[in-house]
Amino acid sequence: MAFITPVKPIVCFRLRTTKPFHNKKAAKDFFDLVDSYGYYYRPVKYDNYEPLKQIYDENKKDELLRAWFGGQDLSEEELESQYYEGSLSIKGKNPSKIEYSINWANWSRDVLFNHISVIISKPFLQKRPEHMQQFINFCNDLVHLFPPVHAEIYDYTSSLPCTCTESSFIPDFLSGSIPSTCTVRSLIPDILSERCPALKWRTYFGQPYIDLLGRDTILHAPCFKTEEVGDTIVLQLTETVFEDIPQTLRQEVVDYFESSVDPELRAELGTDFIFRPFYASQAYSKKGKLVPDFPIQEFFGKKMDLEKIAEETKLRPR
Repeated sequence: MAFITPVKPIVCFRLRTTKPFHNKKAAKDFFDLVDSYGYYYRPVKYDNYEPLKQIYDENKKDELLRAWFGGQDLSEEELESQYYEGSLSIKGKNPSKIEYSINWANWSRDVLFNHISVIISKPFLQKRPEHMQQFINFCNDLVHLFPPVHAEIYDYTSSLPCTCTESSFIPDFLSGSIPSTCTVRSLIPDILSERCPALKWRTYFGQPYIDLLGRDTILHAPCFKTEEVGDTIVLQLTETVFEDIPQTLRQEVVDYFESSVDPELRAELGTDFIFRPFYASQAYSKKGKLVPDFPIQEFFGKKMDLEKIAEETKLRPR
């Protein structure tokens, strides 16, 4: 399978959470945080679909808030009582070239995560150490604001070997050429209910992963450093995001986590049951994998009637 090197050198942050996004407070908190980080983080254009046509006007922030809800002026009652979903893209200024992507749903029959993605220019971050530290601080603040089940920071241009996200690699299926032995599903195993994603440069483990792996186990992982950020524990493999992550280091950390699992469960699962596979070219099977339990009841911010939700959403396309 051939790979195409990404055109744009960028660093990415992805956050997945079960915290509710379908309220105006969540939207306002997000944009207040973006605004507090100043010029390089502020929007220029935004829209609910490409190409982005809406021009950001700081005197018309209500329009940006409305875009969070797909351009609709929805009441809190509507958001609580019916299925809605939102998708919003935002582009920022040069030289950071920052971009945001927000996706959310309030009801779900599957374990779908409300999602924030941020990409930023790698040369901009490399130019000054304070730029990289500011980006880490911004990601940490998003983690405080929307406690994730899982989040990660990684260098997109060096992440091709690591199968974590569909944006981590660009295989031949983009040009319509898919090997007969592969499927798009096996090439893009980014479903947290089926696997623990392969480790990236900086990984934030939320409570489901802390419960699964153990707080002390994560804090003592053999890597550059671990730390607590809000309710998460961060595992950082190397000192900077700009250096290549040695394969031996990644293997050592994964072996460490596998060896920490209860021996009886480990014997049942066999090998390669967590943070695998490493390479995008490897087909993925969800059999024999170790994954957390996710609190999908949190999507409403209150206890949900799962039977009602299953009934309401059964006719929606998957």
